[in-house]
Formats: sequence, structure tokens, C-alpha cells
Amino acid sequence: MIINGIEQREFKDTQVPRTFPISGYYDNTGQYIDNGSTTFNVYQYNHDYKKLYRTFELDPRLPLEKFKTNPHPTVTGEASLFKGIPMRYRWNSVIKEMMMTGRYRIKYRGCSKPSIGYKRKPNYCLAEYADTFAIYLK
Repeated sequence: MIINGIEQREFKDTQVPRTFPISGYYDNTGQYIDNGSTTFNVYQYNHDYKKLYRTFELDPRLPLEKFKTNPHPTVTGEASLFKGIPMRYRWNSVIKEMMMTGRYRIKYRGCSKPSIGYKRKPNYCLAEYADTFAIYLK
């Protein structure tokens, strides 16, 4: 299923084994190991962002002002500049221009998607499964 230009995959299909080196640790038997490794299944991003930008380059420019957050972060605790932007605008030329400056970062927001096996962690959401996103200063 393709949503907002990104093919949404079954979450189990996004997992690939990756081995990480570990040095200087004690194993289960209490023996000290100088060099070892461990393997985890980790998420593998599978999308060509340049192709996504090209696909959406003819879309009308995003009216970013509609998503502006409160300009007083010290009063409200709000740190984002813009929030609640639907994912369909992620590849818009306005967002691309902002990201190319290197001064901003994006945080993706969304809920778990049980139908495709994605259970969201409380502190983040993957772009592939996000519903909206927010833009922050770096």
C-alpha cells in the first residue's frame, strides 16, 4: 500500500538482522570477553528521498502558516515551530527548502498500526507509519 509516496510495508518485513561489535563485557557465565558481538533485528529505511521529492515537485506550495505553533515556547513549553502537518506534505518543495538549510529537524507523529503489525514506541514514530509531522529548530 502506498501512502504519501511511501510504500507502507508490513512491519515484520522492515526488520533486518544487524550485528554490533561489543568489547569488554561479562557473559552469562561471568567470564570476561574482550571482543564479541550481538545481533538485533532493526528497522531498515527503504525509500529514496530524492525520488519522493521529484514525485511531488509539481504539487502546489504548502501554506506553512496554517501549521505555525505558539511563538512563545517559554510560556507554553512548546518547542516546535510548526506541528500537525499531514504526511501528504512531507515531500513538498517548501519542506525540502527548509530541510536543505540544515537548521531544522522533523519529528514524525502517529499511532500504532495493528493491521500491519506496527506497534509504536512511546517516544517516536517511524516516517513510514506516521500520520503527521512537526518541524523543530536543531
